[in-house]
Amino acid sequence: MKRLCSILIAILSLTSQACSKGDATKAAPEQTKGPLLIDLDPATLDRLGVQSEVAGADGAGLHIKLPGTLEYAADKYAEVGTVVEGRVTDIRVTVGTAVKKGQVLATVLVPAIVSAQSEAISAQAALKVARDHAQREASLLEKQLTTNREEELARGDATRAEAELAAASAKLRLLGSPLPTTTDAIRADGSITLVSPIDGVVVRRDAVSGGFLEPKDVAFAVADTSVLWAVLDAYESDVASIREGADVSLSVDALGGKTIASKIAVLEPQLGRASRAVRARVLVDNRDGALRSGLFVRAAITVDAERATSRLLVPRAAVQPLGERDVVFIERSRGKFEVRPVVVARRTPQVAEITDGLARGERIVVHGAFVLRGEATKQ
Repeated sequence: MKRLCSILIAILSLTSQACSKGDATKAAPEQTKGPLLIDLDPATLDRLGVQSEVAGADGAGLHIKLPGTLEYAADKYAEVGTVVEGRVTDIRVTVGTAVKKGQVLATVLVPAIVSAQSEAISAQAALKVARDHAQREASLLEKQLTTNREEELARGDATRAEAELAAASAKLRLLGSPLPTTTDAIRADGSITLVSPIDGVVVRRDAVSGGFLEPKDVAFAVADTSVLWAVLDAYESDVASIREGADVSLSVDALGGKTIASKIAVLEPQLGRASRAVRARVLVDNRDGALRSGLFVRAAITVDAERATSRLLVPRAAVQPLGERDVVFIERSRGKFEVRPVVVARRTPQVAEITDGLARGERIVVHGAFVLRGEATKQ
């Protein structure tokens, strides 16, 4: 009996101790984890090209990068052709020839001009006869040597002759030929001249001596190459961050990476249906003649400062995926970084808008953030 009591007392004692340990474990406070930190050697950062900038510093260093090509400026470019069928008989310029406004480029034989000029000469002669007759009838009527009816008929003939001459003149203008004043002024070959409408350089010549030209054909193209357009395609997601007048830095790979500073001159109002992009046009000074139409360029457009300060925008490369979160890397000191989760409201191929997790003025990694992401995944 005494032995049974001892066993029961021992069991109760063990149960009491187990309960005490369970309560102690339950009551113990949970330890909270601090921010994830990355520590790298500064020399390694330099070798890997890791760079940081202040977030939201008036848009400083924030750019939209777009590709583009150089084109002739539309208001300094002209195509020359004929409005009537004809055959080229003489060409005076070739590609690369500098020309002045009004300079003759070629001569085109147009048989239809011969008949049109003949009609004009006949109309001029008929008008002279009709006017002389009307003047005689008016003089005779003053002397009462003719009737009012005869004078009216003479004036009517003169008016009709004026209308016929006007029609003949309009036809010649349409054919591109001047109105002849005398029979000797008629060019018997029925030719017209093609002239340059602007000062510039002949950049295209499709006319061939002896070749046939139709109204739809372009015989020559003349351009003022001192100013070109850089035409950029701004994607739909980038349009909200750029504007007309924004600063642009153009890099031309064909010229050894030569950079040109300019501004957006025109931001077209309509998106391309197929490309879903807006064309931005940048004026490029080419007075030295170093640039050529068709060259590829890379543009860095400065983000609108007003929009950059009203929203917290950072380079897209600064935001990296880590697990199911987006993170940025806060530089606490040289070589020491904090991994900070952030909330991204919208992002484009160039820019991300941060709405939570990052304060304006904090220094974040903008180049080489993917290197730090690799370090973070190891921890």
